Order: sequence, then structure tokens, then C-alpha cells
Amino acid sequence: MKISTKNATFVVPFKLAKNTGQIGFELKFVLKMNILKKSLCVFVHYSKSSFIPIYVNIYVSELSNYFDEIILVTNHRPINSGNIFNHQNVSTLFVENEGYDFGMFYKALKTINPLEYNQIACINDSNIIFNELKSIFTWGRSQQTDFWGLIDSYQSPHFSTHKSNFHIQSHFIVFNHKAIDKLSAFFESLDIQEILNEKDPKKLREIVINSWEIGLSQFLIKEGLSCCSYIDSQYYANLHLSGKRTNIGLKLYPELIRSGFPIIKKKVITKGKWKDIFRTSSNWKNLIRQYGNQDWEIEALIDELIQIKNESGNQPLVKMKRKFSQLIKSLFFGF
Repeated sequence: MKISTKNATFVVPFKLAKNTGQIGFELKFVLKMNILKKSLCVFVHYSKSSFIPIYVNIYVSELSNYFDEIILVTNHRPINSGNIFNHQNVSTLFVENEGYDFGMFYKALKTINPLEYNQIACINDSNIIFNELKSIFTWGRSQQTDFWGLIDSYQSPHFSTHKSNFHIQSHFIVFNHKAIDKLSAFFESLDIQEILNEKDPKKLREIVINSWEIGLSQFLIKEGLSCCSYIDSQYYANLHLSGKRTNIGLKLYPELIRSGFPIIKKKVITKGKWKDIFRTSSNWKNLIRQYGNQDWEIEALIDELIQIKNESGNQPLVKMKRKFSQLIKSLFFGF
């Protein structure tokens, strides 16, 4: 007889007890080692403020439903201790801001033994979630794959050194056990100190995109590992953009949200364009209100995002005012 439980498998062969006429049994306990392992999410967050934003609280709180442990890794700064997560499975790690997300993920992994986990995720704060992620994780757990993510990409930056630029976007990527086993070899293939020590923002961005954003997926694929994404970018590009390869998370966010995707890129909000001013049904605030979880602090979330947008100074009216001011100075003051 074989009895399966969530944590173990019991093999129970029944037999007659000798010289008693009674029925007895022999119990053999067999552990499945992969069940004993844990799941971990490394959540990467960068901020200059002294508190954890609402949108990060919402994101991490939702992720805590799908992982045994979460490490919130963030840059060193004075922070209000009362604002730190009180979830039992969430810990906070402060590190130097080096190498962007790559550096923070790498430093977080140095504090653990990755082989103790059967699943490790790297997720960053470049997305805003406004509803549950249950459908995404249900889908992810049903896939027989070595690593997976939210969105794939075929974009080919001019500085790429790869023959194929296909990759799982690194803002949300989940490694299963075969991929975890390869992470050490991937890091060894890179010049880690070169990345961590690079101070030029433009050069660092290109290095991280080439080595991490694209390079990670390409390394694992060349090692024979399989991958998949929840959103097929080429499908949406064919459907809405005549096949043009672009970052659909930015370009097609209204279409994604209406299809049930509970996430919007923060850059959509902070890097607004002129056409966003005239949007009605596709306005990001209206979309979050319409498709957001009504049991969550949706209005507080929107208010915070408006504040973040205003502080970023990248909204169209602010940029126009800045350019106009520069033009006046140039015309009348010669600088």
C-alpha cells in the first residue's frame, strides 16, 4: 500500500504476524528530498526614501503567499523601522547599490545556500501589482520547465554580443532546481567585480542588460535548460503591432491589463507620454481602479503613484516647462 501526503510518501506492506494469528504490518518511511526543500523569492527594491512604499508592501505581501521565504534586498539608507515588514517569512537585507538588480540579487544569494531551495525567484520593484497573482503562479506551477517568467522578449539592443537575444525579462524570473544548479556556473562566467565597480550609469546599464537581462537566459538555454513565459510577447506583437518587436509591457499595457494581467510597469506612470494626457479608458489610473482588487488599498496606491510621478519630473507637462525654461535661458542669456 502507498499513502501519499504533502510532505512524504509512506510505503506500507501488510503481513501476518508470526505465531499469533493476528494481522500486523510493517511501515517503511520514504522521504522525497525535493519536498523537503524550500522556495525563496529575492525581491529587489531601490529607493532614496526612509520608508517602504505602499506599492512595494502590496507586492511583497502578495508574493509571501507563494514562497516559503522572501528576502527584501534594498540599498543602505536610514529607514523607519516601523515600516519594515512584519510578515514571518519576510526578511530585509541592506546592501550597497552596485550593479543594479544584478548586484542586489547576487549579494542576496551570497547569504544563503541556493541548493537548499527547489525554487528561487528574482523579482524587482519595476512593476506595480493591483490584483492577486494566483493565476500566474498556478500557471507557473503547471509548467514542466526549468525557469519561467512573466514576459519574454526578442528585442536586440545595438550593444548585444549575443547571436540570439531571446530572453525572459529579468524583472520577474523564477528558477526551478535545474536552473538553480546552474546559477553558480553562470556567475563564474562573468567578471562580477567589473559589474559591481562600474560607476558610469550608461555603460553599467549596457553591461547589465547584455550580461544579465539577456545573458542569463542565453546561458541557461545553451546549457540545455527549458523556459517559458506567462505572456508571449510575439503573440501580442503580431496581434497589435504587426509583429514589431518591442517591450510590450510598456507599449501594450492597456491590452495586457484588459486580458487579465494584474500588473503595470512603473515606468508607464513615471515616464508618461503626451498621449497619456488624453487617454480616458486607457488611462493608467482608470485601469487600476477598474481592474484592481477592491479589497486592497487601491486609492492609496494611486495617490502614492501620482506622488512618485510628480517627484520624478518626467511627466509631459513638467518636461515641456523644463525645455521652455532652457530655451528662454538660451535665447536671452546665452546658456
